Amino acid sequence: MQGKIIWYLIMLLWKQRRKKNLPANSKQKKAKPALNGRLLGLGLFAFSGLSLAGLALFYYGTKIETRRYRLENLAVETEEESLMPLIAAVNAEDATAKGGRPGRRYQNLKILHLSDLHLSGQDDHKVEFIRGITDDDYDLVVLTGDVFEFEHGLKYGEQLLSRKPRLGAYAVFGNHDYYDYSILNKTLGRVVRKLRHPPKKKDVTPHAQALRKGGFVPLVNESVHLADENIFIVGIDYPGIAPEHLQTIMDRAPAAALKLGLFHLPKKLDMLAQAGFHLAFGGHTHGGQVRLPGFGALVTDSELERHEASGLIKRGSTTFHISRGLGADPRSNIRLFCPPAATVIELRHGLYV
Repeated sequence: MQGKIIWYLIMLLWKQRRKKNLPANSKQKKAKPALNGRLLGLGLFAFSGLSLAGLALFYYGTKIETRRYRLENLAVETEEESLMPLIAAVNAEDATAKGGRPGRRYQNLKILHLSDLHLSGQDDHKVEFIRGITDDDYDLVVLTGDVFEFEHGLKYGEQLLSRKPRLGAYAVFGNHDYYDYSILNKTLGRVVRKLRHPPKKKDVTPHAQALRKGGFVPLVNESVHLADENIFIVGIDYPGIAPEHLQTIMDRAPAAALKLGLFHLPKKLDMLAQAGFHLAFGGHTHGGQVRLPGFGALVTDSELERHEASGLIKRGSTTFHISRGLGADPRSNIRLFCPPAATVIELRHGLYV
């Protein structure tokens, strides 16, 4: 009987001890699931936060920044170099004979640079902005390609200028004027050259007519000389021009003329500089469309370096202005830290007299 009692007490103590140990053991076993649950919760919270931030950024880039149109101002100085030694020598001799000194005069022009409008037919807000900024006293307005995206956009051609510039408005065509791009062209075309453009090129006659109705003069590898101001303007068609063809055109430029170039695709800029342009205007890059703070444009879709995606750049003695443009392909129209812009160039061109 005593043995049974002792055995019973031993079993009771063992059970009590086991009960005390069980909660501790169960807590240890449940600790890992609890920790995993917290990590999972944090992960889901972070993922949700990043997703919301991404959606907000996408909405901002497609719906807000694409309509944050800007008018920017730049000052540019150029000078006639080709006749500088000869003119300086003649003037020096003449000035010496008259007891004076050779001098200089300056040609001042206010030029509005528009580019990459990508007018698709639903751009009333954009055209309203353009009409607002063209209601000013400009000497010249230049438009450097990708004017119309779809035929529905042709209706805007005659609405672009509120006032006719003193010396006229001139335009060239870009790749989107010539081609109707597909998603295939815009994706695989980036890596497969044959898919870069659609096989068929569009007739831009309707585009030219729409621009003429609005007061623009389209230039397709052509030039115009503004005799009263001695300004020689050359319009280079997309995708570019052969060096010998360009030289033939440039040979027509009068002596000491201010030479201005218009093109869409920044291509072979060294060749354009060698041709003797003082100032040339281009587009196509959209400034990169997406720029990262501290890094700049991700791509330029051209031969330009990332830091040259927009603004003023130099090649030799030629100054180039590359526009960020006012639009983009509607299928990829997103901008981040790269708002659409038009630019007023205050040009001061120096001449020896």
